[in-house]
Amino acid sequence: MPARGPLAPLCLHAVLLAVLLAGSGCQTAPQKILFTASGPGWTVQEGQVLWRPGHRFPELAGEIVMARHQDGCCGIQFTKTPLPLVLAQTTKTNWLIQFPPRQMSFTGLGAPPLRFVWLYLHAALAGQPLPKHLRFQRKPEGGWRLENERTGEALEGFLTP
Repeated sequence: MPARGPLAPLCLHAVLLAVLLAGSGCQTAPQKILFTASGPGWTVQEGQVLWRPGHRFPELAGEIVMARHQDGCCGIQFTKTPLPLVLAQTTKTNWLIQFPPRQMSFTGLGAPPLRFVWLYLHAALAGQPLPKHLRFQRKPEGGWRLENERTGEALEGFLTP
């Protein structure tokens, strides 16, 4: 016997929603990329880095891989073995940053937001001027430190030549 009364439409909608969800299966969003780091003109460096996401967070130690192209494109991967924690890409006009463990990604045109120092590491290492509140220093032993003085986010590390 069909459902009757004021709850009948709600039951029908609930059943339809359950069927749609059950039939859709699990699917992850396609990974966004600005470019693929392959072919001539790329320089790849590896190293170690300490990342402090902000004033109230502890530092995370991990490995960094930076691929830079002569046209200004840069890709950075920060990994705490075996998981990539941060993926960042910049071009002269676009930027992208992803945090795979949290399934978060941000992208945009023009200058990257100051809240992600990863997007400024390439510019800092290349000696380009940085926005206010970002401080970069080279260490005597060949390392470097990049910090957002406002948020406390900081990167400190080194890359192989």
